[in-house]
Amino acid sequence: MHRPTWAEIDLSALRHNLQEIRRRIGANIKILGVVKANAYGHGDYEIGALLVKNGVEMLGIAILEEGVHLREKGITSPLLLFGGFFEEQIDAIIHYNLTPTVYDLTLAEKLAHHAHSAGKTVNVHVYIDTGMGGTGVRHDVAFECIKHLTEMNGLVIEGIYTHCSSADDNDSTNTERQIRNFKDIIAKLDTAGIIIPLKHMANTGSILRYNDSYFTMARPGLSLYGLHVSDKESRNLSVKPVMSLKTRIIHIKTMEPGETLGYGGSYKITRTTRVATLPLGYDDGYNRLLSNQGRVIVRGNKVPVIGRICMDQCFIDVTTIKNVSVGDEVVIYGRQGKETISIESVAEQRKTIPYEITCNVSYRVPRIYIDENG
Repeated sequence: MHRPTWAEIDLSALRHNLQEIRRRIGANIKILGVVKANAYGHGDYEIGALLVKNGVEMLGIAILEEGVHLREKGITSPLLLFGGFFEEQIDAIIHYNLTPTVYDLTLAEKLAHHAHSAGKTVNVHVYIDTGMGGTGVRHDVAFECIKHLTEMNGLVIEGIYTHCSSADDNDSTNTERQIRNFKDIIAKLDTAGIIIPLKHMANTGSILRYNDSYFTMARPGLSLYGLHVSDKESRNLSVKPVMSLKTRIIHIKTMEPGETLGYGGSYKITRTTRVATLPLGYDDGYNRLLSNQGRVIVRGNKVPVIGRICMDQCFIDVTTIKNVSVGDEVVIYGRQGKETISIESVAEQRKTIPYEITCNVSYRVPRIYIDENG
């Protein structure tokens, strides 16, 4: 039996979303499925295995440990390590056959040396900064850097990529500039006869808006999980949410006017109130700032979260709900009956982004995988 708070992960929705993305970008563009951060909280192995089974060519991870975990679970497909790496991680990168991102020639030389000494070659992707800032080879020196890399024994430059900083914005100026910068580098490489098979740039935002950002591979993340950057975003890709968060009522009591509820007595009872306790709190990833603000669905009706959200529980007002009882299922994010609480709407309420909402669903919340088609 699983814990009475769980995240339901709908694999048939994931499959549908992948098909929609494919239809959008066309059959000739490869797909890298982004499964970093435990697949945005959805479960990296289960999501990764389904994506690979459905023809996704490569998976994207952020840190070495994510790659080690997937390899040890039996994923054999190429894993692109987006985040940088340290010298002491090189042996593990080679051992687990990860595809590291390089943008520092000194570190790349050390990687090449280790690979060459081990009698191996390592596929690498070069990350080019076309306007995101942060890591990456500056686009104005990228060509020279790549030329140096081609001379290193032990390395094979399998891909080059860049990352859109503003693909979700209504103003296209930055993204168009980034696409131009990336195309310039590709043209220089072509002229010099330097062949790099994989060229990629498009995240979810640019898959939706910029067809000329596809190159040879696209990198969907948020859209795979059926989410939009905001509730206001144009819905020109019909994806379905993959995650729902659910719990069950563990206790119900009647409270009288004048009593207070929870830490700090932040909620004053003003009428005879039926208060239900849920075994869900901020350590499960339900943000404490939703105290006295959030809403959940019980028996097909939305009801308010009252009082402060605790580490392991929170409280809801079920006074208006007929026949409510201990054990009833409560939807935190998702659909019940005719009502829906979208992850996007909770993100908007919290003045954040949907990525943070799903990533914050903690490891102690079991993921339950459902699949109508399989």
